[in-house]
Amino acid sequence: MDGRGTRNGRSIERQAPRPVSRILLVASLLATTACGKKGPPLAPFVRIPSTPEIAGARRVGNEMYVSIKLPTTNIDGSAPASLAQIEVYAVTALTPPPRAQFLSMATRVAIVPVARAADPADKSGTVVPDPATGALQGSTVIVRDSLSAAAMEPKPMPAPPTPRPTTTAVVSEPVPQVLRRFYLTVAFSDRRRSSAPSMLFEAPLGLLPERVPTVRAVLMGERLALEWDPSGGLLGWLLERALPAEASAAEEQVKSAAAAQAPTTELPAGPTTYNVYRETAPDPLALPEPAVEVSDWTNVPRQPINMAPLSALMFNEELRLDERRRCYRVAAVRGSGAGRVESEMSDAVCIVAVDVEPPMAVTGLSALPMEGEIRLTWEPNGEEDLRGYLVLRGEAGGDTLQPLNNSAPVSDTRYTDNTVTSGRMYTYVVRAVDNRIPLANVSDPAEVTVTAR
Repeated sequence: MDGRGTRNGRSIERQAPRPVSRILLVASLLATTACGKKGPPLAPFVRIPSTPEIAGARRVGNEMYVSIKLPTTNIDGSAPASLAQIEVYAVTALTPPPRAQFLSMATRVAIVPVARAADPADKSGTVVPDPATGALQGSTVIVRDSLSAAAMEPKPMPAPPTPRPTTTAVVSEPVPQVLRRFYLTVAFSDRRRSSAPSMLFEAPLGLLPERVPTVRAVLMGERLALEWDPSGGLLGWLLERALPAEASAAEEQVKSAAAAQAPTTELPAGPTTYNVYRETAPDPLALPEPAVEVSDWTNVPRQPINMAPLSALMFNEELRLDERRRCYRVAAVRGSGAGRVESEMSDAVCIVAVDVEPPMAVTGLSALPMEGEIRLTWEPNGEEDLRGYLVLRGEAGGDTLQPLNNSAPVSDTRYTDNTVTSGRMYTYVVRAVDNRIPLANVSDPAEVTVTAR
Protein backbone atom coordinates (compact mmCIF):
# COMPACT_ATOMS: atom_id res chain seq x y z
CA MET A 1 0.00 0.00 0.00
CA ASP A 2 1.13 3.56 -0.66
CA GLY A 3 -0.52 5.19 2.36
CA ARG A 4 -3.48 6.48 0.35
CA GLY A 5 -7.17 5.48 0.57
CA THR A 6 -10.58 6.50 -0.81
CA ARG A 7 -13.51 8.06 1.01
CA ASN A 8 -16.77 8.73 -0.89
CA GLY A 9 -14.99 8.12 -4.13
CA ARG A 10 -12.18 10.59 -3.30
CA SER A 11 -8.67 9.67 -2.56
CA ILE A 12 -7.13 10.72 0.79
CA GLU A 13 -3.58 10.71 2.14
CA ARG A 14 -2.85 9.19 5.55
CA GLN A 15 -0.67 11.18 8.04
CA ALA A 16 2.10 9.58 10.06
CA PRO A 17 1.45 9.36 13.89
CA ARG A 18 3.14 12.05 16.13
CA PRO A 19 5.66 10.97 18.76
CA VAL A 20 4.06 10.30 22.16
CA SER A 21 6.85 12.04 24.13
CA ARG A 22 6.32 15.29 22.26
CA ILE A 23 2.61 15.18 22.99
CA LEU A 24 3.21 14.66 26.76
CA LEU A 25 5.73 17.52 26.92
CA VAL A 26 3.34 19.94 25.22
CA ALA A 27 0.51 18.84 27.50
CA SER A 28 2.58 19.44 30.62
CA LEU A 29 3.63 22.89 29.44
CA LEU A 30 0.07 23.82 28.67
CA ALA A 31 -1.06 22.62 32.07
CA THR A 32 1.67 24.63 33.79
CA THR A 33 1.05 27.85 31.95
CA ALA A 34 -2.68 27.50 32.12
CA CYS A 35 -2.91 26.91 35.91
CA GLY A 36 -0.91 29.88 37.32
CA LYS A 37 -0.78 28.33 40.89
CA LYS A 38 2.19 27.20 43.03
CA GLY A 39 2.59 23.65 44.22
CA PRO A 40 1.88 22.57 47.85
CA PRO A 41 4.20 24.21 50.47
CA LEU A 42 7.14 22.17 51.76
CA ALA A 43 7.25 21.19 55.42
CA PRO A 44 9.61 23.43 57.49
CA PHE A 45 13.04 21.96 58.19
CA VAL A 46 13.33 21.28 61.93
CA ARG A 47 16.71 20.77 63.54
CA ILE A 48 17.02 18.15 66.27
CA PRO A 49 19.85 18.38 68.84
CA SER A 50 22.38 15.62 69.27
CA THR A 51 22.16 13.40 72.31
CA PRO A 52 23.84 14.63 75.55
CA GLU A 53 25.85 11.72 76.92
CA ILE A 54 26.58 11.01 80.59
CA ALA A 55 30.31 11.26 81.32
CA GLY A 56 30.36 9.83 84.85
CA ALA A 57 28.83 9.74 88.32
CA ARG A 58 30.20 10.06 91.84
CA ARG A 59 28.40 9.07 95.02
CA VAL A 60 29.11 11.11 98.14
CA GLY A 61 27.05 10.02 101.11
CA ASN A 62 23.44 9.91 99.98
CA GLU A 63 24.03 12.23 97.02
CA MET A 64 24.87 11.13 93.48
CA TYR A 65 26.61 13.72 91.27
CA VAL A 66 26.07 12.99 87.56
CA SER A 67 28.28 14.68 84.92
CA ILE A 68 26.74 15.34 81.50
CA LYS A 69 28.43 16.70 78.36
CA LEU A 70 26.18 19.11 76.43
CA PRO A 71 26.21 18.79 72.62
CA THR A 72 27.19 21.61 70.27
CA THR A 73 25.67 20.23 67.06
CA ASN A 74 22.43 18.85 65.72
CA ILE A 75 21.99 15.32 64.43
CA ASP A 76 22.69 16.57 60.89
CA GLY A 77 26.03 18.03 61.99
CA SER A 78 24.94 21.68 61.82
CA ALA A 79 25.99 24.06 64.59
CA PRO A 80 25.14 25.49 66.99
CA ALA A 81 22.74 22.92 68.39
CA SER A 82 19.07 23.82 68.53
CA LEU A 83 19.12 23.11 72.24
CA ALA A 84 16.80 24.61 74.86
CA GLN A 85 17.07 22.17 77.77
CA ILE A 86 18.00 18.67 78.79
CA GLU A 87 16.18 16.37 81.17
CA VAL A 88 17.76 13.67 83.33
CA TYR A 89 15.87 10.53 84.36
CA ALA A 90 16.77 7.77 86.79
CA VAL A 91 15.53 4.29 87.71
CA THR A 92 16.71 2.10 90.58
CA ALA A 93 16.64 -1.57 89.63
CA LEU A 94 18.48 -4.86 89.83
CA THR A 95 18.72 -5.26 86.06
CA PRO A 96 18.85 -2.69 83.23
CA PRO A 97 15.32 -1.53 82.35
CA PRO A 98 14.20 -1.96 78.73
CA ARG A 99 15.03 1.21 76.80
CA ALA A 100 11.57 1.31 75.24
CA GLN A 101 9.97 1.45 78.70
CA PHE A 102 12.63 3.40 80.58
CA LEU A 103 10.90 6.81 80.59
CA SER A 104 7.59 5.34 81.72
CA MET A 105 9.34 3.74 84.73
CA ALA A 106 11.80 6.53 85.52
CA THR A 107 11.76 9.57 87.77
CA ARG A 108 12.91 12.89 86.37
CA VAL A 109 15.68 14.08 88.67
CA ALA A 110 16.81 17.28 86.93
CA ILE A 111 15.95 19.82 84.23
CA VAL A 112 18.88 21.84 82.90
CA PRO A 113 18.07 24.94 80.83
CA VAL A 114 20.58 25.73 78.08
CA ALA A 115 21.56 29.29 77.18
CA ARG A 116 20.73 30.44 73.66
CA ALA A 117 23.77 30.10 71.42
CA ALA A 118 24.97 32.75 69.01
CA ASP A 119 23.92 32.31 65.37
CA PRO A 120 26.97 32.22 63.06
CA ALA A 121 24.90 33.95 60.37
CA ASP A 122 24.24 36.92 62.67
CA LYS A 123 27.11 39.28 61.92
CA SER A 124 25.80 41.95 64.29
CA GLY A 125 26.53 39.82 67.36
CA THR A 126 23.22 40.64 69.02
CA VAL A 127 22.94 37.18 70.60
CA VAL A 128 25.55 36.45 73.27
CA PRO A 129 25.27 33.24 75.35
CA ASP A 130 24.37 34.23 78.91
CA PRO A 131 25.39 31.74 81.65
CA ALA A 132 22.76 33.28 83.90
CA THR A 133 20.02 31.91 81.66
CA GLY A 134 21.34 28.37 81.42
CA ALA A 135 24.29 26.09 80.81
CA LEU A 136 26.51 26.75 77.81
CA GLN A 137 26.67 24.38 74.85
CA GLY A 138 29.77 22.20 74.97
CA SER A 139 30.16 22.54 78.74
CA THR A 140 29.93 19.74 81.28
CA VAL A 141 27.12 20.15 83.79
CA ILE A 142 26.81 18.34 87.10
CA VAL A 143 23.38 17.53 88.49
CA ARG A 144 22.73 16.18 91.96
CA ASP A 145 20.43 13.26 92.60
CA SER A 146 19.40 12.90 96.25
CA LEU A 147 19.16 9.22 97.12
CA SER A 148 16.10 9.19 99.33
CA ALA A 149 14.64 6.03 100.83
CA ALA A 150 12.26 5.77 97.87
CA ALA A 151 15.16 6.16 95.42
CA MET A 152 16.89 3.15 97.00
CA GLU A 153 13.92 0.83 96.37
CA PRO A 154 14.28 -1.23 93.17
CA LYS A 155 11.56 -0.92 90.54
CA PRO A 156 9.98 -4.21 89.37
CA MET A 157 10.87 -5.04 85.80
CA PRO A 158 8.32 -6.04 83.16
CA ALA A 159 7.92 -9.78 82.71
CA PRO A 160 10.16 -11.08 79.93
CA PRO A 161 8.54 -12.79 76.92
CA THR A 162 7.85 -16.49 77.33
CA PRO A 163 10.73 -18.43 75.77
CA ARG A 164 10.05 -21.05 73.15
CA PRO A 165 10.11 -24.61 74.46
CA THR A 166 13.32 -26.45 73.79
CA THR A 167 14.20 -30.07 74.03
CA THR A 168 17.53 -29.36 75.74
CA ALA A 169 17.45 -28.13 79.33
CA VAL A 170 19.56 -25.02 79.87
CA VAL A 171 21.19 -24.69 83.29
CA SER A 172 22.23 -21.12 84.03
CA GLU A 173 24.51 -20.00 86.82
CA PRO A 174 22.87 -17.79 89.50
CA VAL A 175 23.54 -14.11 88.83
CA PRO A 176 24.14 -11.81 91.85
CA GLN A 177 21.43 -9.19 92.18
CA VAL A 178 23.26 -5.86 92.42
CA LEU A 179 21.17 -2.80 93.21
CA ARG A 180 22.01 -0.06 90.69
CA ARG A 181 20.87 3.41 89.70
CA PHE A 182 20.37 3.80 85.95
CA TYR A 183 20.50 7.25 84.33
CA LEU A 184 19.38 8.50 80.91
CA THR A 185 19.22 11.96 79.34
CA VAL A 186 17.07 13.53 76.62
CA ALA A 187 17.66 16.91 74.92
CA PHE A 188 14.89 19.21 73.69
CA SER A 189 14.95 21.99 71.13
CA ASP A 190 13.09 25.29 71.57
CA ARG A 191 10.23 23.66 69.61
CA ARG A 192 10.18 20.68 72.01
CA ARG A 193 11.70 18.36 69.45
CA SER A 194 13.51 15.67 71.42
CA SER A 195 16.82 14.02 70.71
CA ALA A 196 17.37 10.31 70.86
CA PRO A 197 17.77 9.05 74.45
CA SER A 198 21.33 8.71 75.66
CA MET A 199 23.05 5.45 76.45
CA LEU A 200 22.15 4.03 79.87
CA PHE A 201 24.66 4.87 82.58
CA GLU A 202 24.65 2.72 85.68
CA ALA A 203 26.07 3.35 89.15
CA PRO A 204 26.02 0.63 91.82
CA LEU A 205 24.22 1.38 95.07
CA GLY A 206 26.22 -0.68 97.55
CA LEU A 207 26.51 0.02 101.23
CA LEU A 208 28.31 3.13 102.42
CA PRO A 209 31.32 2.81 104.71
CA GLU A 210 30.64 3.54 108.34
CA ARG A 211 31.12 7.12 109.45
CA VAL A 212 34.49 8.03 110.97
CA PRO A 213 33.72 8.25 114.70
CA THR A 214 36.35 10.67 116.02
CA VAL A 215 38.85 13.17 114.62
CA ARG A 216 41.60 14.82 116.70
CA ALA A 217 43.75 17.87 115.85
CA VAL A 218 47.04 19.01 117.37
CA LEU A 219 48.71 22.30 116.38
CA MET A 220 52.47 22.43 116.91
CA GLY A 221 53.71 25.86 115.84
CA GLU A 222 52.71 26.14 112.20
CA ARG A 223 52.20 22.40 111.70
CA LEU A 224 48.80 20.76 112.10
CA ALA A 225 48.51 17.04 112.79
CA LEU A 226 45.15 15.27 112.29
CA GLU A 227 44.38 11.77 113.52
CA TRP A 228 41.15 9.77 113.43
CA ASP A 229 39.69 6.43 114.40
CA PRO A 230 39.05 3.98 111.55
CA SER A 231 35.69 3.54 109.90
CA GLY A 232 34.00 0.53 111.45
CA GLY A 233 36.08 0.78 114.61
CA LEU A 234 39.33 -0.94 115.49
CA LEU A 235 37.86 -4.43 115.06
CA GLY A 236 36.71 -3.65 111.53
CA TRP A 237 40.11 -2.18 110.71
CA LEU A 238 41.87 -5.35 111.91
CA LEU A 239 39.45 -7.69 110.09
CA GLU A 240 39.90 -5.76 106.85
CA ARG A 241 43.64 -6.37 106.96
CA ALA A 242 43.39 -10.05 107.94
CA LEU A 243 43.62 -12.73 105.27
CA PRO A 244 40.15 -14.02 104.30
CA ALA A 245 39.37 -17.61 105.23
CA GLU A 246 38.94 -20.00 102.32
CA ALA A 247 35.34 -21.17 101.92
CA SER A 248 34.45 -24.76 101.08
CA ALA A 249 32.75 -25.74 97.82
CA ALA A 250 29.43 -26.27 99.63
CA GLU A 251 29.63 -22.81 101.22
CA GLU A 252 30.33 -21.24 97.83
CA GLN A 253 27.24 -22.91 96.33
CA VAL A 254 25.04 -21.69 99.20
CA LYS A 255 26.47 -18.19 98.86
CA SER A 256 25.85 -18.14 95.09
CA ALA A 257 22.26 -19.31 95.48
CA ALA A 258 21.57 -16.68 98.14
CA ALA A 259 23.08 -13.96 95.96
CA ALA A 260 20.66 -14.82 93.16
CA GLN A 261 17.65 -14.32 95.43
CA ALA A 262 18.37 -10.99 97.12
CA PRO A 263 20.23 -7.77 96.33
CA THR A 264 23.81 -7.67 97.49
CA THR A 265 24.38 -5.50 100.55
CA GLU A 266 28.15 -5.52 100.64
CA LEU A 267 30.64 -2.68 100.58
CA PRO A 268 32.43 -2.02 97.29
CA ALA A 269 35.60 -4.05 96.86
CA GLY A 270 38.95 -2.71 97.98
CA PRO A 271 40.45 -1.27 101.15
CA THR A 272 38.96 1.61 103.11
CA THR A 273 40.74 4.91 102.50
CA TYR A 274 40.00 8.43 103.69
CA ASN A 275 39.46 11.97 102.44
CA VAL A 276 40.02 15.10 104.52
CA TYR A 277 37.89 18.22 104.08
CA ARG A 278 38.56 21.71 105.40
CA GLU A 279 36.42 24.80 105.91
CA THR A 280 38.30 28.06 106.49
CA ALA A 281 36.77 31.25 107.86
CA PRO A 282 37.11 34.28 105.54
CA ASP A 283 40.08 36.58 105.95
CA PRO A 284 38.85 39.58 107.99
CA LEU A 285 41.42 41.86 106.31
CA ALA A 286 40.56 40.87 102.72
CA LEU A 287 37.75 42.15 100.57
CA PRO A 288 34.81 39.72 100.47
CA GLU A 289 34.81 37.51 97.41
CA PRO A 290 31.90 37.98 95.00
CA ALA A 291 29.05 35.63 95.66
CA VAL A 292 28.91 32.67 93.28
CA GLU A 293 25.38 31.68 92.37
CA VAL A 294 24.93 27.92 92.57
CA SER A 295 22.40 26.56 90.10
CA ASP A 296 20.88 23.13 89.60
CA TRP A 297 23.48 22.36 86.94
CA THR A 298 26.62 23.45 88.84
CA ASN A 299 26.42 21.09 91.80
CA VAL A 300 30.11 20.45 92.32
CA PRO A 301 30.71 17.77 94.98
CA ARG A 302 32.91 18.62 97.92
CA GLN A 303 36.63 18.45 97.19
CA PRO A 304 39.15 17.01 99.68
CA ILE A 305 42.42 18.76 100.48
CA ASN A 306 44.43 15.56 100.04
CA MET A 307 45.54 14.78 96.49
CA ALA A 308 44.55 11.09 96.70
CA PRO A 309 42.62 9.03 99.27
CA LEU A 310 44.75 8.26 102.34
CA SER A 311 45.42 4.76 103.57
CA ALA A 312 46.87 6.03 106.87
CA LEU A 313 44.77 7.34 109.76
CA MET A 314 46.57 10.70 109.84
CA PHE A 315 47.16 13.87 107.85
CA ASN A 316 49.59 16.79 108.29
CA GLU A 317 49.71 20.27 106.75
CA GLU A 318 51.48 23.59 107.26
CA LEU A 319 49.30 26.52 108.32
CA ARG A 320 49.58 30.26 108.27
CA LEU A 321 49.19 31.59 111.78
CA ASP A 322 46.57 34.09 110.68
CA GLU A 323 44.08 33.43 113.51
CA ARG A 324 41.43 32.18 111.08
CA ARG A 325 39.17 29.37 112.23
CA ARG A 326 39.64 26.10 110.34
CA CYS A 327 37.35 23.09 110.72
CA TYR A 328 38.28 19.60 109.50
CA ARG A 329 36.12 16.58 108.67
CA VAL A 330 37.04 13.09 107.45
CA ALA A 331 35.08 10.69 105.23
CA ALA A 332 35.75 7.01 104.51
CA VAL A 333 36.08 5.89 100.85
CA ARG A 334 35.54 2.49 99.23
CA GLY A 335 35.72 1.29 95.62
CA SER A 336 36.87 3.05 92.46
CA GLY A 337 35.42 4.56 89.29
CA ALA A 338 31.62 4.60 89.07
CA GLY A 339 31.53 2.17 92.01
CA ARG A 340 33.38 4.53 94.35
CA VAL A 341 31.37 5.63 97.40
CA GLU A 342 32.07 7.97 100.29
CA SER A 343 30.63 7.83 103.77
CA GLU A 344 28.90 10.67 105.53
CA MET A 345 31.44 13.10 106.96
CA SER A 346 32.61 12.95 110.54
CA ASP A 347 31.92 15.61 113.13
CA ALA A 348 34.14 18.65 112.69
CA VAL A 349 37.22 19.40 114.74
CA CYS A 350 38.15 23.11 114.66
CA ILE A 351 41.31 25.02 115.49
CA VAL A 352 42.37 28.67 115.40
CA ALA A 353 45.95 29.15 114.24
CA VAL A 354 47.22 31.83 116.67
CA ASP A 355 50.75 33.17 116.50
CA VAL A 356 51.95 33.49 120.09
CA GLU A 357 55.68 33.30 119.41
CA PRO A 358 57.46 36.68 119.65
CA PRO A 359 60.46 37.64 117.49
CA MET A 360 63.98 37.18 118.80
CA ALA A 361 65.46 40.03 120.84
CA VAL A 362 67.42 42.65 118.93
CA THR A 363 71.21 42.14 118.99
CA GLY A 364 74.17 44.48 118.47
CA LEU A 365 72.39 47.63 119.73
CA SER A 366 74.78 50.59 119.99
CA ALA A 367 74.39 54.37 120.51
CA LEU A 368 76.69 57.03 119.00
CA PRO A 369 76.36 60.59 120.47
CA MET A 370 76.86 63.39 117.95
CA GLU A 371 76.46 67.17 118.19
CA GLY A 372 72.73 67.62 118.96
CA GLU A 373 71.73 64.04 118.21
CA ILE A 374 72.22 60.39 119.10
CA ARG A 375 72.45 57.71 116.41
CA LEU A 376 71.25 54.15 117.18
CA THR A 377 72.14 51.05 115.13
CA TRP A 378 71.48 47.30 115.57
CA GLU A 379 71.61 43.98 113.75
CA PRO A 380 68.58 42.95 111.65
CA ASN A 381 66.28 40.16 112.78
CA GLY A 382 65.70 37.19 110.47
CA GLU A 383 62.01 36.35 111.07
CA GLU A 384 59.83 36.06 107.95
CA ASP A 385 56.85 37.69 109.67
CA LEU A 386 58.86 40.63 111.04
CA ARG A 387 56.99 43.92 110.76
CA GLY A 388 59.66 46.29 112.13
CA TYR A 389 61.14 47.78 115.30
CA LEU A 390 59.89 49.93 118.16
CA VAL A 391 62.29 52.55 119.58
CA LEU A 392 61.64 53.89 123.10
CA ARG A 393 63.57 56.44 125.21
CA GLY A 394 63.74 57.33 128.86
CA GLU A 395 66.01 59.54 130.98
CA ALA A 396 68.52 57.77 133.15
CA GLY A 397 67.06 57.02 136.57
CA GLY A 398 63.47 57.37 135.32
CA ASP A 399 60.85 54.64 135.24
CA THR A 400 59.01 55.75 132.08
CA LEU A 401 59.88 54.95 128.48
CA GLN A 402 58.29 56.98 125.68
CA PRO A 403 58.02 55.67 122.11
CA LEU A 404 59.91 57.75 119.58
CA ASN A 405 58.21 56.27 116.49
CA ASN A 406 54.52 56.65 117.31
CA SER A 407 53.23 56.27 113.75
CA ALA A 408 54.54 52.80 112.87
CA PRO A 409 57.46 50.50 113.56
CA VAL A 410 60.62 51.44 111.67
CA SER A 411 61.75 48.96 109.04
CA ASP A 412 65.39 50.10 109.04
CA THR A 413 68.02 48.94 111.54
CA ARG A 414 69.05 52.50 112.53
CA TYR A 415 67.39 55.49 114.12
CA THR A 416 68.52 59.08 114.79
CA ASP A 417 67.18 60.95 117.83
CA ASN A 418 67.64 64.70 117.27
CA THR A 419 65.51 65.81 120.24
CA VAL A 420 68.19 65.33 122.90
CA THR A 421 69.58 67.88 125.36
CA SER A 422 73.32 68.17 125.68
CA GLY A 423 74.74 66.67 128.86
CA ARG A 424 71.70 64.53 129.69
CA MET A 425 71.91 60.76 129.98
CA TYR A 426 69.33 58.71 128.03
CA THR A 427 68.32 55.07 128.03
CA TYR A 428 67.14 53.60 124.72
CA VAL A 429 65.17 50.36 124.27
CA VAL A 430 64.58 48.65 120.89
CA ARG A 431 62.06 45.82 120.40
CA ALA A 432 61.19 43.77 117.32
CA VAL A 433 57.49 43.27 116.43
CA ASP A 434 55.81 40.81 114.05
CA ASN A 435 52.81 41.01 111.70
CA ARG A 436 50.19 39.62 114.05
CA ILE A 437 46.96 41.68 113.91
CA PRO A 438 45.51 43.35 115.85
CA LEU A 439 48.05 42.82 118.63
CA ALA A 440 51.61 42.16 117.47
CA ASN A 441 54.00 39.89 119.33
CA VAL A 442 56.88 41.91 120.81
CA SER A 443 60.42 40.69 121.52
CA ASP A 444 62.37 41.10 124.72
CA PRO A 445 63.97 44.55 125.03
CA ALA A 446 67.51 45.43 123.93
CA GLU A 447 68.82 48.38 126.01
CA VAL A 448 71.64 50.89 125.81
CA THR A 449 72.46 54.05 127.87
CA VAL A 450 74.36 57.07 126.51
CA THR A 451 74.99 60.77 127.36
CA ALA A 452 74.12 63.39 124.75
CA ARG A 453 76.87 65.81 123.57
